[in-house]
Amino acid sequence: MIYMEELKRALDEVARSLQRLMETLTGERRDYRIIEGRDEIRIEIEMPGLEPGDIDLVVSKDGTTLRVEGARGDRKYYKVIRLPARVNPAAASASYKSGVLTFTAKKAAEEGIRIPVSG
Repeated sequence: MIYMEELKRALDEVARSLQRLMETLTGERRDYRIIEGRDEIRIEIEMPGLEPGDIDLVVSKDGTTLRVEGARGDRKYYKVIRLPARVNPAAASASYKSGVLTFTAKKAAEEGIRIPVSG
């Protein structure tokens, strides 16, 4: 089980690296910023021209991905962001002010199961 968690973390890091590489190669402007603290992750996403009710924000059940959509008139936004660490979706919050959606969540504690070793 521990091997699978390590593999998943490695694959997540590869996915984030590929996403950054594609943004660099295509010149795509990154319209969000990830601020990672010791116990918390904050993401600021530029989504001008919307109202809070226009935004649909979903965190995956396992707390590894954020999906945000928004639409008003000709303004349409869709973004999937892989989080740099697993978060607790139940303890997440979001606010929208001056065209910027701010998502904040506590990092989830790493869970481990102690396995007795027999001799």
